Amino acid sequence: MNQQIPRFRNAEIDEICEGLIKRYEGKAYGKRSIDIVSFAHDYFKLRIMYTSIAEDDPNKLSFLADGITPINIYYQGHIQSVVVPEKTILLDKVLKYPHERNRRFFCIAHEVFHYIESILTNSPVISAYHTEFDSNRKYPISELTEIMNFRECQADRGAAALLMPYVLLRNTCMQFTNNQNIRIFGENVFTSKDKKILQDISRYLGVSFTALTIRMKQLKLFEKHKLDEYISNEFNLNNGKAGG
Repeated sequence: MNQQIPRFRNAEIDEICEGLIKRYEGKAYGKRSIDIVSFAHDYFKLRIMYTSIAEDDPNKLSFLADGITPINIYYQGHIQSVVVPEKTILLDKVLKYPHERNRRFFCIAHEVFHYIESILTNSPVISAYHTEFDSNRKYPISELTEIMNFRECQADRGAAALLMPYVLLRNTCMQFTNNQNIRIFGENVFTSKDKKILQDISRYLGVSFTALTIRMKQLKLFEKHKLDEYISNEFNLNNGKAGG
């Protein structure tokens, strides 16, 4: 029998995750980046372990164990199928490297939201991989469907909401810009100054530049401008011709 996928509205995900983080952080809420490792352990008693995941897809970087479903790992030079205790988040060892901090935090937050789903629906934990999408790889339709399915997209939204709740993100932006708005031209273009600020914010919060800009779009934290304004200013165009 197929397990029914729990469905939550985006606004509902944001509000629930922000409420959880607010209660966990207490008076510090909105004043510091989220320690997702401590949140997972202290609030939900989830264990985080590292291993060498040996699935066919190298982009499978993390796994939420249900205590029943086996996972393939490398152990002493061989692939072994093991069952990991429930409430365990397995991370591939590649995520231990310092330069993988952003991916590590997002994978943990993704799996934490899957666990939150089980609480909200009063159902057993559903084991799941977090598969990172590789834009340079050609995927079979079946695999692409699995990666982009509703449940995984929902968990990505939850991960972003846990790492970047509205108040924290708003306060951090104000701090890094001296209370100025960050402008976006069209859908994806920033001035070099604002791009540098966004990169600084992403490092502070422990998230990728892409995850940050997606989240800020979701929360409408950008000051929107037309792309033509950027082109006119950056290329010094006058009546469609480059100026001197």
